[in-house]
Amino acid sequence: MATISAGFLGVVLLRAGRSPAGAATFMACGIAGLMLVAIQMQLSTQALRGIPLRGGALVLTLQALLTHLPHFLVGPLWNGVPGFLISTLLFSVHGKAGWILAGCVLVADPLLVYGVVHDVCSALNGAVSTAIVGMALFAVVRLAHQVSEVHSLRTDLAQLAVTQERVRFARDLHDLVGYTLSSASIRAELSNRLLVQDPRAARLEVAGLIETIRQTHAEVRKVARGYRELSLDSELTSARLTLGAAGITPHFSHHGVELSNSAGSSLAAVLREAVTNVVRHSAARHCTVRLTQSRGATRLIVINDRPHPARGSEHPDASGLRNLSERVALLGGTLLISRPKARWGEEFRLEAHLPGTTEADGVVPPRQLLAWASDPSLVEGDPDGVDAVSAP
Repeated sequence: MATISAGFLGVVLLRAGRSPAGAATFMACGIAGLMLVAIQMQLSTQALRGIPLRGGALVLTLQALLTHLPHFLVGPLWNGVPGFLISTLLFSVHGKAGWILAGCVLVADPLLVYGVVHDVCSALNGAVSTAIVGMALFAVVRLAHQVSEVHSLRTDLAQLAVTQERVRFARDLHDLVGYTLSSASIRAELSNRLLVQDPRAARLEVAGLIETIRQTHAEVRKVARGYRELSLDSELTSARLTLGAAGITPHFSHHGVELSNSAGSSLAAVLREAVTNVVRHSAARHCTVRLTQSRGATRLIVINDRPHPARGSEHPDASGLRNLSERVALLGGTLLISRPKARWGEEFRLEAHLPGTTEADGVVPPRQLLAWASDPSLVEGDPDGVDAVSAP
């Protein structure tokens, strides 16, 4: 701003110095120019810092006099200087009022020049010069203001990224480590019960417990490194073993389903949390897990019988379901939870729906699944046709 203002006024004063008006006129124009530069710098600084204009009417009046009165002394040699007033009006007077006042100055300046020299070309030259100078000075201030906003926004984005990373870490820690720790706890309890009844089976459970702890250690390292991809196939196998170890009969159906890495990882996390909730928050005897695809959309359904009574959403365990909902929502899907009534009592049903891409011909054929007669969801005829295949 200082460079543009001083440079332009220097050119104007050089032109005025060659005029026959005399030294007094040159000195008056020089003083007016210096005052204009000082006012312009002060107003620009206030605008960039967001400081409201104090004594606005007085300041604008003074600047208007300094930009127009020299026309009566040097005529068209002062062309373009009223652009200082235009830029001040644009960044000091907000809304349409600033543009209207700037337009009035742009129209009044050539009329004043024509009234002094009675030359149309000089008047038009003054209008063009005033518009260019005014918009250039305004653009400098506006650009500086936008750069400041970008820097502020970048700081906010950095803080948001840190917050999101913290949320991600907490979610992954819950989804990855919480499940394996629950599985380890179940195996430890089972091993304790089998120590007297069946020492050989207890040794097998202890071996499985050691492997689960090793898996937990590996998953903690994955979380720390930021690797969040889970294997759905591995989770299906682990879920079947966990349910079996807890004395819950598993019913699984997941034939011919193809998923991307992100979709498979999200559904694996959903399956982990769902199976953990079945073990920890129910006295289930059966658990059905069904994974299907139709027309590109994927649906994972987990149903168990004999759930514990419903508790408020403020219970700490509800955070796991919120984490899963966020994971599924990132892929454009939805997570649904319900407690439908059945002949033997209440069930707990968790459904994850993920949209997907269709095959080349635009149609994905539905998967034909085999029903298992002892599947509790088929006793009364499940409205969604949930079927299952027994574990091997």
